[in-house]
Amino acid sequence: MSNSQRRSVVFFALVLTHYRVAFHARLRAELSKRCVAYHLVYSPPLGAEAGKKDAVELDWAHRQPLCAPSFLGRLRYQPFWQWRRHGLVIVGQENRNLTAYAAILCARLFGYRVAYFGHGKNFQAKNPDSLAERWKRFWATKVDWWFTYTEGCADLIAGYGFPRAKITVFNNAIDLSQIAAERAAIDPAELAKLRASLCRGSENVAVYIGGMYHEKRLPFLIASLDLLRADIPDLQVLFIGAGPEAHIVKEAAETRDWLHNLGPKFGADKTLHASLAKVWLMPGLVGLGVLDSFAYETPLVTTQLPYHSPEIDYLQDGVNGVIVAQSDDAQAYADAVQRVLSDPEYRNTLIQGARIARNNYSIEEMSRRFADGVEEALG
Repeated sequence: MSNSQRRSVVFFALVLTHYRVAFHARLRAELSKRCVAYHLVYSPPLGAEAGKKDAVELDWAHRQPLCAPSFLGRLRYQPFWQWRRHGLVIVGQENRNLTAYAAILCARLFGYRVAYFGHGKNFQAKNPDSLAERWKRFWATKVDWWFTYTEGCADLIAGYGFPRAKITVFNNAIDLSQIAAERAAIDPAELAKLRASLCRGSENVAVYIGGMYHEKRLPFLIASLDLLRADIPDLQVLFIGAGPEAHIVKEAAETRDWLHNLGPKFGADKTLHASLAKVWLMPGLVGLGVLDSFAYETPLVTTQLPYHSPEIDYLQDGVNGVIVAQSDDAQAYADAVQRVLSDPEYRNTLIQGARIARNNYSIEEMSRRFADGVEEALG
């Protein structure tokens, strides 16, 4: 392997989603400054993944077809052979990812190093000791390096027996610059007009933005809002999103004139509507949406649950958001939301915390941390 090959890294992504493009572009530029070549390999989505319509193309990356014959079910393989002469190979930690196993098994033969990219476990797994989770734990210690989402994930992986010094925590993030630009461009007169027409001029506005499925706990949220409305008569609630349980919100809105089912919204339109709200409702599963709440400067209120995504680590109760310990107590959740709406000093404290967190968990910082890890992994 030549010196130039040793100073090169290949990142295999089964699917290239739109929210990852900014990260890969910044990482490539950061590594170029350090004289490290970065190659991104991705494949077109298949089956249910194609139905999500969130995959994109990237002109400088390497697009290659997946090997996924029907008899393999959900298993996926990206042809690996042509990439074996690089210093570091990064693969996603997914049980279905056959490329990961090929890379690990061939590493000693060809002299490259292998790193995993992932969580360390499936945070939404119903049985944490299932065969699938035990299989994932087995392979977690068979790589040379780890790139993982949060400190909590790093602790988990180290708990498997993997050296903590060989784990890079990159703090998973998304590009929030578009939200900042959209917020700066809002016309106050337009916002006031929308508040008058949609929210009857009320300042006590709450918003839910996200997918609408079981783990989001929509029936629990609506029960909490009914309790909250009894204490705040001018409460207005906006629901933005879609999903298999969107009918729950639609049916609730039919009997509550203060609950507005707006469907999915994107870009500047979503930002305009989100800017009406003082509090972000998310009693169920929290993931990257916590970063959106920081960007919108709208404190997020969730509950303590075992199946949050790793990004829940960014949310500090009473500092930049709220985590209600009594996860099944609708009144406790309603009380937590009421405090954010009715206590300006408390809400401002949370907003200040969100501003700090927004800078700590930026796409720029994520790329820098990841590049540092690549250099360490290359040795």
